Amino acid sequence: MEKPPITGIILAGGQSNRMNGKDKGLMLLAGKPLYQYVIDQIKPQIDLLMINCNRHVEQYRSLGYPVFCDDLQGFLGPLAGIYSGLLRSTTTWNLFVSCDTPFLPDDLITRLVKLTTTHQAIYPFDGKNDHPTILLINKSIAPQLKKYLEEGDRKLMLFLQQINAVAVDFSDKPASFTNINTLDMLENANFMIKTNN
Repeated sequence: MEKPPITGIILAGGQSNRMNGKDKGLMLLAGKPLYQYVIDQIKPQIDLLMINCNRHVEQYRSLGYPVFCDDLQGFLGPLAGIYSGLLRSTTTWNLFVSCDTPFLPDDLITRLVKLTTTHQAIYPFDGKNDHPTILLINKSIAPQLKKYLEEGDRKLMLFLQQINAVAVDFSDKPASFTNINTLDMLENANFMIKTNN
């Protein structure tokens, strides 16, 4: 099946509570910001790229990609970033990726896109956990998502269940979906990279 044009949107708009409030996407792994790893992994798989953040806009803009903040104020979670991204996207299909997943597989899109003929939203399952913040979603979902957020709901999985999203099995590559969301995890990842080099 031919791949449709896809916009990749990196979600870096959270408060990073488990990182003591430090901006997760800008934390350094082997001297490079986490969000830059994500870009390096997904860029060959997509057509356009944007970054969603709610602070340090200039730093995120330094790589030259369009950067935007949530339209809904108050750090409302990944769905607010997803909604804001769908409003700005010019492609029917959009890949949202959390900024703390630096090891994403190079066949992510190839495997997710197979279900675009039957489902409006597709995300990976690593054999143990769902990864809904890595989400291929159709732009047409934006009005439903707006309504969901206006009603005060924030839970990403609940919304995905409502729109009959489907998980794709990546249990052959569970390490690809490691998300580095604590300072300890970052320290361990840095240590592993140093010892492997």
